Amino acid sequence: MTPGAGGNNLDGMNRLLAVAGLGGLLLAGASCAERPLAAIPAPKIDRTLSTFAFIEEGKLVTFVVDARSTRDRDDSAYVPFEIAVGNRGLKNLSLTRESFTLIDEDGNRYPCVGPRDLLEGYDFLDFDRRLEELAGIVAGRFATFTRYPSMFSPVRDVAAAPFQSTLVRDSVSVPQFGYIVDFIYFPKPKRGVLGRRFEIFLEAPELADPIFVKFVVK
Repeated sequence: MTPGAGGNNLDGMNRLLAVAGLGGLLLAGASCAERPLAAIPAPKIDRTLSTFAFIEEGKLVTFVVDARSTRDRDDSAYVPFEIAVGNRGLKNLSLTRESFTLIDEDGNRYPCVGPRDLLEGYDFLDFDRRLEELAGIVAGRFATFTRYPSMFSPVRDVAAAPFQSTLVRDSVSVPQFGYIVDFIYFPKPKRGVLGRRFEIFLEAPELADPIFVKFVVK
């Protein structure tokens, strides 16, 4: 074999390898293009206390959201959420309906619904209260705390809220080592609630930053 012939053979082999490598890259690219992208991991949700109750627990405030009654209201104009708020580290925690904001998966924000709108446009106020479960769930967690009355949303039947006065309250003051259990309502989100992920933000003058619970309506 002459030196010139060997060089030509090597050049030919290099060209073949380069073409084969390019073909492999093109095939791999085509395969990747056809293969569906991996699903984006679902946003984190907070830990649960029960099937429907989700908790965010900090040094200052514990916030629990329960969606047991929510899942049956996908056809209603308003949707209920049972909440519990415990004051662990603040001298006082001032809450109103405006303290709570519902945020859906698309970033839409919904304010709490007032008593008049609920009385005029919602038929399940008493029934929702009968589905209450948080009082029993958080009793152990707040065993050394004192529960205070809270009534952000109305009822029609006094028997539907045996612990609470049926007088609707626009604001509640929760001292340290106190807690409340209550129902709040929001306009139904644009894409409904069943199977959807949400956040409820809690804000108060005494909190430097809002507290929020991430959850799914199962």
